[in-house]
Amino acid sequence: MLDNMFLFISTVIAFFVKGITGFGNTLVMGSLLSFVVSNRVISPVDLMFSIPTNTYMVWRNRKSISLKVVIPLSLLLLAGIIPGTFLLKNGSDWVLKSGLGIVIMGMAVEMLTRKSIEGGSKATNPILLVIIGVISGILAGLYGIGALLVAYISRTTDIRSEFRANICCVFLVDNIFRFFLYWVTGILNKEIFLLVLFLSPAVVLGMVVGVKVDAKMDEKTVKNSVIILLILSGLILFIKNILDH
Repeated sequence: MLDNMFLFISTVIAFFVKGITGFGNTLVMGSLLSFVVSNRVISPVDLMFSIPTNTYMVWRNRKSISLKVVIPLSLLLLAGIIPGTFLLKNGSDWVLKSGLGIVIMGMAVEMLTRKSIEGGSKATNPILLVIIGVISGILAGLYGIGALLVAYISRTTDIRSEFRANICCVFLVDNIFRFFLYWVTGILNKEIFLLVLFLSPAVVLGMVVGVKVDAKMDEKTVKNSVIILLILSGLILFIKNILDH
């Protein structure tokens, strides 16, 4: 009973963050839910929720989509998803959780040290783009996390609507591809669909409240709150799995 309450509340928090920022649900959901369920459950559950929520965010910001950003990033992301999915299906759970803890802390530190870009979009580095795209694909296959892409796109544009449109569009391509890949490999199963059904109201609640708060809340306050949450949850998750092992 307590585990179910924890899962529900954690999902509300995760998609509250999604409603405000356009991303972050996977990082928050992955770090919190890892305390009670395995990554083999978290990644496909988050995937099932990410498809409709990313579709909504893309539609909402559709006028700001840039295909020259979305297409190359999507192709690179897909190239890394297959090996990432293989690791998810066959890797040791304590290693996956410990690795997730490190990734979460790393992404939180990147968000903390990120500098704002002034003067519009910046030129992209092709080599850096390839590296980030493939590594992001591996992380997406493993944990559903595309935070490296978030960091990259945030550094190449300072227009909020354009950032949200592009990142959610790339994530949606990733979501659709991973859905079929997870289905073929047997990662999607009855347990996953039952948990999705149970947590669906939490997703709707989190998104609705997040979108409403987004229009009123100071962005810096939201960002700092998310960073603190991620650092603490990632650190606790990493230490817990090392000690348990």
